[in-house]
Amino acid sequence: MKFKEAGLVSGLVPPGVAAADLDDDGQPVALHPLEAGHVAGAVETRRRDFALGRYCARAALAGLGLDGVVIGRDGRGRPLWPAGFVGSITHTRTYAAAVAAPQDRFLSVGVDAERSGGITDAMLPMLFDDAERRWLQAFDGADRTPWATVLFSAKEATFKAWNMATNKPLAFRDLHIDIEPDQFIVRQEAAGDWGGPVTGRFALRGDLVVTCLCVPKR
Repeated sequence: MKFKEAGLVSGLVPPGVAAADLDDDGQPVALHPLEAGHVAGAVETRRRDFALGRYCARAALAGLGLDGVVIGRDGRGRPLWPAGFVGSITHTRTYAAAVAAPQDRFLSVGVDAERSGGITDAMLPMLFDDAERRWLQAFDGADRTPWATVLFSAKEATFKAWNMATNKPLAFRDLHIDIEPDQFIVRQEAAGDWGGPVTGRFALRGDLVVTCLCVPKR
């Protein structure tokens, strides 16, 4: 069954990367039996999120010419992508998305979705460096909330891409991210291993924030 895509994440990826997303309106979403076993004992909301994410992942892979792929899970809970491909899945309340790319062109990819409002001022010192906090403090309280979510989500997408590419540890505050119109730039620790700064993109729709980082091979 084909569902109407939300159309947010497809605008955030470069050529060569496939993306799919959807809004959850209660539509039926089937899981392959080999995928369903991973969440057999989970609560219904967790099974639903898992199914929506896997649906998006299969749709993204279909955009690269792979149909009907079973996407398992490794010992750390990460999706198992087909050999020769990298990908990332995200879900938040009533929304899910995935991106996939050929491994001969992209080192890693990361996608993240968040609902605005979860990042409070008290959390800023734990999540962001001094320069990032100064940038956020330039916004008034109500305006600060979505931008704090954008910055947090950009770091989450970066961590997903980082963990796919390397086993090296990386602390959340070791990342420095600059937010620009419709895009973000990752600097410092991750950029050093990736051969320089890397650029991701973001989109906002109501309280929904979606970020995506695709790291090309250099």
